[in-house]
Amino acid sequence: MGWEIHHVDVRTAILNAKMDKEMYIKLPDGVEPEGLEEMCRLNLALYGTEQAGRLWGIKLDEELKEMGAVRSKVDPCLYEWHHPAHGCIFILVYVDDLIVAGEKLTGGEAVKRSVSAKFEVRDMKEVKNCIGMKVMRNRAAKTLTLSNPGHTATLLEAFGMDKATPNKTPMASGVKLTKTGEGLLPEGNRYAELVGSLLYLSTTTRPDIAFAVGVLSGFMSYPGEDHMRAAKGVLRYLRGTARLGVVYSGSEPLQGFVDADTAGDIDGRRSTTGYVFTCNGGAIAGASKRQSTVATSTAEAENVATAMATKEALWLRKLLSALGVDGGAVAMGEDNQSCLALLNNLEATGRNKDVDVAYHMVRDYQAREDVAFYFLLSVEMPADGLTKPLPSPAFTAFRAAVGVGKVLGAAERGARPADPPWGEC
Repeated sequence: MGWEIHHVDVRTAILNAKMDKEMYIKLPDGVEPEGLEEMCRLNLALYGTEQAGRLWGIKLDEELKEMGAVRSKVDPCLYEWHHPAHGCIFILVYVDDLIVAGEKLTGGEAVKRSVSAKFEVRDMKEVKNCIGMKVMRNRAAKTLTLSNPGHTATLLEAFGMDKATPNKTPMASGVKLTKTGEGLLPEGNRYAELVGSLLYLSTTTRPDIAFAVGVLSGFMSYPGEDHMRAAKGVLRYLRGTARLGVVYSGSEPLQGFVDADTAGDIDGRRSTTGYVFTCNGGAIAGASKRQSTVATSTAEAENVATAMATKEALWLRKLLSALGVDGGAVAMGEDNQSCLALLNNLEATGRNKDVDVAYHMVRDYQAREDVAFYFLLSVEMPADGLTKPLPSPAFTAFRAAVGVGKVLGAAERGARPADPPWGEC
């Protein structure tokens, strides 16, 4: 938590890259001399052209490497610069936004000077907003919080839910949505717009709504009134929890939790995989996803889930190692004894080939001590909230387990409104 994290924005970034193909454009009205129609060849990349983003990425990569930064093999958007005077500095790239992190403030300043010598930039100082996320840091409490109150407020207002009675959970326990083909919405685009916005929230700062959003995303093609009602139920939940975000504190190592809900899908009887990885007390990765095949037993569904989670664990382990954090084998909580027994049993399972491959893959990585699965009681399983809708008390515990809490500092800024009255989901 002691790193200095700053934000640099490259102005008109795309225009810094050269066009790689012969391309012409017609000058817009009011630019060319009257009565003369000119076609101009593009020398530089232009916003709106298909290759513009890729060309800018190539240009930025060349300039960062010329500075001495090395591109990570784990993530192509991550660069590492070992400065002779300022130590190790990490540069995270998202299109035209650069997040610069290092132990010393002077290291970040060195990156800013080098980048500003090549491009026109805006120095945003210590990071406050990034990719739509609000970043709050409390150095006294040693916490860092990611939240998205602005996007949440805009979404509530856009769908007329800014004054709605809040729900305690994003989806009521026991809800089962199906493709009935009845009561279809006259215009499905509105539903897709809502679910897409919720999906952005669930993958950035609100993992507590991931399961509900995952279920709703399965009805994009033919949404009905029931589906829109359920989606607005998520908005009601956000109405009462707009101030929440993922809070990171302490020094807890990377750990994972994985679970599965067997045959929970009414239409196709497929199971749902849920896994979440936390580090320093907050979620850093997770998923709530319907499995691609139908599992014939709980142990089989759980094993498919462990295989998916293991792949994510391996990548996260490599990423943290690239950032200088090496915590050994990733501890993975699993609440199914049969699944754990099969993972530790080297005899043939007699199941189909793809399930056998999943078993052997997880066994191999566990034998290499890349992951370490252990038994965790279901009542203590954080991933349970990513496989099914939970009752309010269990959901509150799940939310706390993945690090979703109130944004610190809101009261001090006078931004904390009175809590709205709660309604039932």
